[in-house]
Amino acid sequence: MASAQLIRHKGVITAIGDKEVTVNIVTTSACASCSGKSFCSMADKKDKTCVIDIVNQEFTIGEEVQVTMRLMQGMMAVVWAYLIPLCLLMIILLTLQACKIPEAGSALVALFVVAAYYFMLYRMRDKLKKKYIFEIEKLK
Repeated sequence: MASAQLIRHKGVITAIGDKEVTVNIVTTSACASCSGKSFCSMADKKDKTCVIDIVNQEFTIGEEVQVTMRLMQGMMAVVWAYLIPLCLLMIILLTLQACKIPEAGSALVALFVVAAYYFMLYRMRDKLKKKYIFEIEKLK
């Protein structure tokens, strides 16, 4: 796979479990020049913690690693987290406004639908975890 199709972040291992490690992603100034920054909420934050499954790899706490994710997975995460709820919100608002429902009622219904959507995503988190795979590599 070409490296241009990957989103990469350096991080430090903060905890180690039986089959997983916890990595604290360290945001650097390189995020400003990253081609995937528009798809990545990590560019806005100073630190982000990820729990990554490991198979036949050994790490130590404090070890520097590189966390990668496919660019397409990152784009799909943006679609699920931001684009679909925005479309739902706008469709509900415009539809209810066209049906002459008062603005306050339309807004409440639209917010309820978006909240229900995010609750559905929360309930599907285990299934989504299997779909969005982070890979971890040791830095040399």
